[in-house]
Amino acid sequence: MLEIMSKVKVAVVGCGFIANAAHLPSLKRIENVEIAAVVDIIEERARKAAEEFKADKWFTDYTKVLDMKDIDVIDVCTPTYTHCEITVASLKAGKHVVCEKPISLKLREANEMIETAKKENMRFMVAHCLRFWPEYVRVKRLVEEGAIGEPRIARAYRQSGFPMWAPWHKKIEYGGGVFIDMSIHDVDFLRWVLGEVYEVYAQGGVLLHKDSTAPDYVHALLRFKSGAIAYVEGSWIMPEGFPFTTYLEIAGTKGLLTVDNQYTASLKVFKKNTCSTYTPQSEDAYYLELKHFIDCVVEDKEPLVTGEDARKTLEVVLAAVKSIRENKPVKLPLGEEVIL
Repeated sequence: MLEIMSKVKVAVVGCGFIANAAHLPSLKRIENVEIAAVVDIIEERARKAAEEFKADKWFTDYTKVLDMKDIDVIDVCTPTYTHCEITVASLKAGKHVVCEKPISLKLREANEMIETAKKENMRFMVAHCLRFWPEYVRVKRLVEEGAIGEPRIARAYRQSGFPMWAPWHKKIEYGGGVFIDMSIHDVDFLRWVLGEVYEVYAQGGVLLHKDSTAPDYVHALLRFKSGAIAYVEGSWIMPEGFPFTTYLEIAGTKGLLTVDNQYTASLKVFKKNTCSTYTPQSEDAYYLELKHFIDCVVEDKEPLVTGEDARKTLEVVLAAVKSIRENKPVKLPLGEEVIL
């Protein structure tokens, strides 16, 4: 446990899109946090991030921050295929770690990350941000309160153009494709609300960039142990300029709720002859998740999204990739690695 009055010193590793758009601005807002260092393999990006967010030091080699004894937390914002190496090294260096999703692309790497955190007695969280998004938090609460009865059917869409700012997404061994990188948000949230998945049947593939090995369109049917079923669609094939679009729908025995990011009153609950609309607080989910993790470090508490939890979500999205390859339903748990 850290001394409550002292600043928590954080090093951000990776200064690309998610770090600059979400993590660094959020960390800057947390009162008891100091951004002590930033790291990026591109020197100009590291230097620019240090200047903009007032970090004391910047490096192009992440191992440099592992040697800094005053660093408490490493925030891993690098491409997915690097998560395991950086996380394990950071944990072994005595640093708490918050890592962007997905936890990894390989189950054995996720296991290593989880086991290392336990062995070193360090806090480890994977940043599945929907668990902190105000609309989605409200949805979970409404379902738990029985607002729509017993949840039976869910649909979730997540659509955008291809993320050309990160060309490594074209390689399945680097990013995993749209379902692993983007639809994992919806899969994790549905697991949180509906429970564990026991079977996945998916269709999709590479539809846009023929030089890609990673699926850019996937739709999958998830079967839950609770008896609920969900249809989840992830698309990177939308035309350039198409607005990032998300939609969630959960139907229960007594009603229906929807969340649509294209509307101001984004959360609606439909019941017999009634429709209630909600505009939850606009607090940023990235700020809420990072503040939560910092609080867990200071207070020595287990974070909301543990490594084990993130691994279970990873297993579901990997099963979707396996299902596409084999053109048949895949039951969980998986018995082998999907991405080698």
